[in-house]
Amino acid sequence: MTERFTVFGADGFVGKRLVDRLRQLGHSVTAFGRNDEIDLKSVELGHAMYCVGVTGSRFKTEQFNVVDAHVSSMARVLEFGRYSSFLYMSSARVYEESLTDCTESARFAVDPSNISDFYNLSKLMGESLILNAGSSTSRIARISYAVDFAEDSTDNVSFFIREALRGSVRFEAAKQSVKDYVVMGDVLDVLPKIALEGRSQIYNVAGGVNVSTDEIAETLRAATGCTVEFLGTEALRSPRPIDVSRLVSEFSYRPSLLLEYARRVIAKELAG
Repeated sequence: MTERFTVFGADGFVGKRLVDRLRQLGHSVTAFGRNDEIDLKSVELGHAMYCVGVTGSRFKTEQFNVVDAHVSSMARVLEFGRYSSFLYMSSARVYEESLTDCTESARFAVDPSNISDFYNLSKLMGESLILNAGSSTSRIARISYAVDFAEDSTDNVSFFIREALRGSVRFEAAKQSVKDYVVMGDVLDVLPKIALEGRSQIYNVAGGVNVSTDEIAETLRAATGCTVEFLGTEALRSPRPIDVSRLVSEFSYRPSLLLEYARRVIAKELAG
């Protein structure tokens, strides 16, 4: 069945891939870039998907842009837009400040003076606005560190793979630091399902398994023969695993394994 979707942030890492996937599925898609001017009162949005965000380390120097992207611009769409459903792309990074666990009902502690917490606070403010002022069809997707090996990809794992194929990789993270990674294909598979069929308001879109820097390094070394160096300039990261049981229960979600994905990408690149 063809549905109408509107993607905000369609020129971003997730947004432009989401537009392509929705069109492949046969849906009607209106795509708005980050800086496009929109008369919200004159546009029927259908299922609105808000992907505008500040990525990488830019949040450390672009604080006002962060607030506009994660809160202010989204608030205008939420308040004035005409939509059937609204899906906000948040970040699983907020779990770094979890007081309890990494389920969708987790509670958080933040330090407003900490620049890292500033990013999390902006996402949580966006979430709070949706939960307290949005409609019953407004939902939140907390997306983990998404990986998609392509020419325009800027995620860390894609960078490491490129470096490994050139012969050497240097890691700033500690050997035993861990992160949750999610393959972009899995993100694109599940986001339309959440928008159209989701029974809950918050969903963790993640791999559900922590992967260490050392595991990534060993995978790259075994697959390419590259040399590996650990600089150890970053603090140890040891967050709890992110719970994806809600996606599993509602949509039979089966996330790809990061290391298997990396091996497939490398094998394809080496094969030419």
